[in-house]
Amino acid sequence: MTILYIAEVVGKAGIYALKKALPDLKKNRQVDFTVVCADGATGGKGLGRNHAAYIRKLGADVITTGDYSFYKKDLVEHWPRLPYVLRPANLGPPVSEVPGSGWRVFKAGDGQKTAAVLVLLGTNFNRLRASSPFEELPALLKKLRTETPYVLLDFHAWASGEKRTLFAAAAGYCTAVIGSHNRVQTADEGIINGTALICDAGRTGSTESVGGTDSSIRIREYLTGIPEWKGETWDKCELQGVLIESDSQGKARSIERIRIPVPANANAPQSQQT
Repeated sequence: MTILYIAEVVGKAGIYALKKALPDLKKNRQVDFTVVCADGATGGKGLGRNHAAYIRKLGADVITTGDYSFYKKDLVEHWPRLPYVLRPANLGPPVSEVPGSGWRVFKAGDGQKTAAVLVLLGTNFNRLRASSPFEELPALLKKLRTETPYVLLDFHAWASGEKRTLFAAAAGYCTAVIGSHNRVQTADEGIINGTALICDAGRTGSTESVGGTDSSIRIREYLTGIPEWKGETWDKCELQGVLIESDSQGKARSIERIRIPVPANANAPQSQQT
């Protein structure tokens, strides 16, 4: 199976890059299953209901979120009707009171195969209440592997040390563990015991920015201590992510970093294209 993971989509520029690059990428690389991280798709912070539907229309089989899962009220209200959108599985306790699902098994390729996607949230520097991903991991992977050999884990976490430690715990028990949240593509991709790993798949959107947002605004935020979540930028848009090839047993054979430059949107503000 060929699995495509699209790195975190950030803002309008990220949606635009996805629209322009994803269809050809899926066709040219004969992708069977596509996972899109969209934790910052709406204004750089969270995922709105309309953007979720649009990303699905563009070709995502699954959409993952992270610590911004519940930042957009319209999405929270629609969780029961959006089985293709996942939030972290280790939120809570009690997890029964958290809307949505943190894992699910989906049809893949021609529909004759299935693939599971699981999202876990790191606990280092995290603002949401979450149980230990290390405690949740064994039971969840055991359950999912009884349903399909293809299991992809999106680990949404700040610290590379926590990510690498979870990689060690998961190696050999799933097809891939893809790090997200930092929005900077790392160069540590590899395979351990048949599990493809990378600390961070990057971001889809403006790469000449700070996490997909205007650099001047981020500088002002550090100077004043006042948070700002505006100022999307279109500078040097790219679609980023990883492509994973696995055998029939769900063991990864290769992992390849993806970076596709996308020409600037003609409708973007002129000041954001220079």
